[in-house]
Amino acid sequence: MKFKIFVLLIATGIVLCIDQNAETSAVNIEGLGLVRGSISHTAWSKRKVFKFQGLHYGLAPVGNLRFQPTVKAGPWDGVRNATEPGVRCPQITKGYVNVDDEDCLTLSVFTNELQASRPVMVFIHGGWFYTGGADEFQPDFLLESDIVLVTIQYRLGPLGFLSTMSDAIPGNVGMLDVITALEWVQQNIASFGGNSSMVTIFGQSAGASSVSAMLHSPLVQNRGAPLFHRAILQSGSLLVPRHVADDPVEGAKDIAKRLGCGESEIELCFRAAPTKKLLEAFLEHRAETIRSQGFPSVAAANLVIGGPTGLFPRHPKYNMRNVHKNVQIMAGTVSDDGLYLLYEINRFQSDLPKSLNSTGQVLDYMRTLYEKFGQSRLDGVLESYALSRHFNHRDFVDLRWENIVTSFADICAAHGVKGPVVTEAREISRMNPGNVYLYSFDYSGSQTPESSHDMFPYKGPVHHADELNYLFPLKNMNSDDVSMAKTMVQLWTSFASDGVPRAKNVPTWHPMGDFSGKSVEETGLLGFYGPYMKINRRSQQANDYREEFLATTRRYRSQQYETPPESTQT
Repeated sequence: MKFKIFVLLIATGIVLCIDQNAETSAVNIEGLGLVRGSISHTAWSKRKVFKFQGLHYGLAPVGNLRFQPTVKAGPWDGVRNATEPGVRCPQITKGYVNVDDEDCLTLSVFTNELQASRPVMVFIHGGWFYTGGADEFQPDFLLESDIVLVTIQYRLGPLGFLSTMSDAIPGNVGMLDVITALEWVQQNIASFGGNSSMVTIFGQSAGASSVSAMLHSPLVQNRGAPLFHRAILQSGSLLVPRHVADDPVEGAKDIAKRLGCGESEIELCFRAAPTKKLLEAFLEHRAETIRSQGFPSVAAANLVIGGPTGLFPRHPKYNMRNVHKNVQIMAGTVSDDGLYLLYEINRFQSDLPKSLNSTGQVLDYMRTLYEKFGQSRLDGVLESYALSRHFNHRDFVDLRWENIVTSFADICAAHGVKGPVVTEAREISRMNPGNVYLYSFDYSGSQTPESSHDMFPYKGPVHHADELNYLFPLKNMNSDDVSMAKTMVQLWTSFASDGVPRAKNVPTWHPMGDFSGKSVEETGLLGFYGPYMKINRRSQQANDYREEFLATTRRYRSQQYETPPESTQT
């Protein structure tokens, strides 16, 4: 005979419902209503996890709300089902298509203690600002620690970032979604055992650039109570050239032309366009623009400077000192962070050579890479620096692709990820000394592809986003991988708890500028570039992050890479 036991705790706002076959949980969110979630368990210690997924923080941005600033969701009657993730925001990718449902402004909350007051970690997913979703990022690893995890969704692609610089289509509404989600966390996270005064926002790639946006936007800074208190930037920054649009209006006109809109009725046409056709027009624009111009010229999937939302009156690069004060920061990259950019450029630039027959081809290839990051022409100084920094004499004698491609990857990393990230970390450290922790993630595990692309003939590069495998349960793991995941969870959650990243078997991690025992004369410029932690099987502190600008070249040309040993699957 089936039976259920109901426990109602009115004073705490918690309702638990338990039956003999499964467990569900419900929470009364004051001012909103009851939500029913589900229960699962963590990966290693099997701690209970209360999961509340697909909670609406914003109304469906459809009809007159399309392209408009977020409108907060209101209360509801009855018990709302929160046992399934919300639908991803509209997108067309190889692995996921949603062209029908724009009601995607949801977040998920994961906690293992409803009556606590624990640090909160809010994750913002990446995906070039036009793909991705929160449903991928489950709590099985991070909830091994005493934190509350929140994952959020925001409008993507043209629905989130298209801009005509007008009130009708202002742009940046995807970032306004993020701000609204953070406001929801401040107002409601106590109902889930979270402490609204201990909120860490973290994100990877475009998600990290979203975190950077929150650090620099006056819309976030100019409010009485802070929306967050710590931040982690993983391979992303507002200084990344591909994440800020050069000319959003011209890009919008190009998308409108591909959509078949008349120039006098662009805004009405965009508002009425079927989602599928709008996304297809955007993807055509993106591919052609990367091929013919470069990443910063892409519209509708980049942040907009100026415009009526007030998110960024000026580009933060012109006033880095106007950063959110008193926020502790972790920032870093992965060792081979440039490879995915090299692949993306080659995907659209079909005329690039796949082998090299002359020194002129090497120079032309290098110039093409710089152009894709917004450097329209190389002056003599920059070109000479690039040649001396990334290449040696033998490269132009031997013309061996397997050697030169590592330099191309490092150029992409330096200009597309690593340079912007370390620059932002350095400038924040100058304003907030002793509170910025820099890292490079160098671990190559069992799930790292042996050869990720036919143009890169080496085993085991540490790819863009690889570190996410050790924070979220994305792939199967062997015992070495599990050890790395436990280290990563300890580092990230300890930082969220008290602002200092630490883990077993990881040496003391000093913040940027902290070279204990060394004088200013001894450290010199190093204070601008270190120290930083190299996270690996045997993590170690290094002093000068500029060495990471040549990480791929040094690793593979020296042939010092060793394939990870086999170990027991878990």
